[in-house]
Amino acid sequence: MEAKTFDLISDLPGLVKEQILVHLPIKEAIRTRILSSKWRHTWVSIPELMIRNEDCLTCSKNEELILSTKFIQFMDWVFQVHSGSILKFSMCSDHFSSRAVDRWILTLSRKQIQQIFIGLDRYKMPSGFFMSHTLTHVYLEKCTVKLPAKFNGFKMLRELGLKYCIISEEHFEKLVSSSPFLENLSLELFNDFNMLRICSRSLRKFDFWGEFKYIHLDTPRLAKVCIRKFIPTYDMRYSSLVNDLECLKDVEMLDINKHFVMDLAKGGSINKLPIKFEKLKEIKIEINVEDQKEFDLSLDLFRSAPLLEHVWIKAYSSKTIASVVSANSFSADSRNYLFECLQTVSIFNLSASESALSLIQLVLVSAPALKKVVLSKINSSVFFNKLSQIEKLSKEAQIILC
Repeated sequence: MEAKTFDLISDLPGLVKEQILVHLPIKEAIRTRILSSKWRHTWVSIPELMIRNEDCLTCSKNEELILSTKFIQFMDWVFQVHSGSILKFSMCSDHFSSRAVDRWILTLSRKQIQQIFIGLDRYKMPSGFFMSHTLTHVYLEKCTVKLPAKFNGFKMLRELGLKYCIISEEHFEKLVSSSPFLENLSLELFNDFNMLRICSRSLRKFDFWGEFKYIHLDTPRLAKVCIRKFIPTYDMRYSSLVNDLECLKDVEMLDINKHFVMDLAKGGSINKLPIKFEKLKEIKIEINVEDQKEFDLSLDLFRSAPLLEHVWIKAYSSKTIASVVSANSFSADSRNYLFECLQTVSIFNLSASESALSLIQLVLVSAPALKKVVLSKINSSVFFNKLSQIEKLSKEAQIILC
């Protein structure tokens, strides 16, 4: 009797083969049909398709990379032969024909597409794209977005990411407000908006890298916010600063960079405002260690968050600042600070100065639940010795140098 041979690759379960294929670029996925008869038609029903920039490029006679018309014909064939639903589609290239992509997106809208990533330079999203009712995740890069007049929103959208995209303030606001289940919003290198207005009853997380002059968030369920401004707004009015803080007062995690801190510090101290961050548990902030206003702003922000547990401070310095931090500015008023819930403080790039020592001392004598203070890039043994002599309110608090 002949021994029965096993073809391990061919005998893999259908779902396993499908998972292998969805992690391959489209050309490699289709090439697997030559493995065996059991693989020949597996790719036809895979729910995810991925096109890379290098998939559609060939080398011309003059050694320049050009778009291959054969690849467009190939993709037209793929969409024609593919059976079943395409739940996830990603495409990133600067060399596609807009007409071809329009055809593919129209086909995707008919195949119950749920997640889509389009990264095409200056590509205008077709009106048919906005008619899809099954999209849950949309990521667009370097695209132009103009909503059709009949746009009624993405009724199932959970995540939206826009990077280097061109869109008007009016259309952006409508895009967000018309997506009733949107939870995560990411804007990177975004338009220079005068007013960044976001109205969403479902939004939970907001990440922003770019420019705006004013911000208005009508987002009652927003929990996590990251704001990275490239430059400060030099002519911002004090009243607008109050509005900025008011719309962030219900978040649980706040991450702000130095340019947004500069804007906030111009308006004076937060303790003069009737604002409490009742839900805030985590703060990441970037401050100028030589600027008294920014230090005051940071401390007032911490104090205005009664449930604050974790603080990350990224320090930097500028010798052009006129308002230099006083060495005694923190310890003299430490009795007015009590960080009841604070557990960890991490400070990066802090210099071994007297003002830095006063800041850490304020934390140590005002945080009864403190567990550790992590300091990076401080190599002064004298500084560490002074820290070790401070009487800590929390007996469990450790000072860690790294």
